[in-house]
Amino acid sequence: MNSFVFSMVVFLVFFLLSSQVSADLISDTCKKTPSYNLCVSTLRADPQSSKADVQGLALIAVKKLVVEGTKTEKEIKQLIKKTKYRPLLDALKLCADKYNIIVHYDFPVAVEAITKGDPKFAEGATVDAARSSDKCASGITSTPDLARSNKLVHDLDDIVLYIVRLLL
Repeated sequence: MNSFVFSMVVFLVFFLLSSQVSADLISDTCKKTPSYNLCVSTLRADPQSSKADVQGLALIAVKKLVVEGTKTEKEIKQLIKKTKYRPLLDALKLCADKYNIIVHYDFPVAVEAITKGDPKFAEGATVDAARSSDKCASGITSTPDLARSNKLVHDLDDIVLYIVRLLL
């Protein structure tokens, strides 16, 4: 076998193995979270995930979390404008307060901490965000769309939390 063919074979084997390793890393990482399917679909939706290490996967997941949290915050604000029923309005205002903290404090802290390689701060921020989304959930059961959005944020937050804990 000439050296060119040998080099090509080695390159192909290395390429296939590295692709398999990244797919396995996503699967292995997601198996350690409470929402395997959501984790895998979230991470694989980002083309950077195929080359990411665990810290990179955490960053991809937290960025998706920021997107969904921001959407949910906007949804809450729109519902507040339309709602007249006082108990629901009070629940939505509580959610608005919680999401203001989640989106404008907790998530940026988590992104920065993951980026800087400080998983302990990211863990604290994601735990705080989960508690806040739990407090929001208790008052919005009569608004199914918002309840689903809030649950998605909570589930993504759990995924980030579990991935971040792998970095501790």
